[in-house]
Amino acid sequence: MNDERRVLDLVVPEDAWMDCDSDKGHLIAILVINGTFHHLEAIRVIEDDDGIQQPASTTLEETFSAMYEIGGEGPFDAISIRGDQYVLVVTPFQ
Repeated sequence: MNDERRVLDLVVPEDAWMDCDSDKGHLIAILVINGTFHHLEAIRVIEDDDGIQQPASTTLEETFSAMYEIGGEGPFDAISIRGDQYVLVVTPFQ
């Protein structure tokens, strides 16, 4: 078995993101990876007064907290979509 790791670079075009709410706090795109459908969710984040990353929408606080419970440490890397900062989450679905 080859131990070499390969990184796949995926760029999602900005027009592929769909708004899940009216305040741009939650975006979604659909990916198909090896025949399996996935939601690619983008959660808009802001930093609080102490520099701690928080979801911009209070309705996503529980989801954001759960990301730490399943292994997230420290601030998540964020990407820019339409001028705002977002953290990405990938979840398979049928």
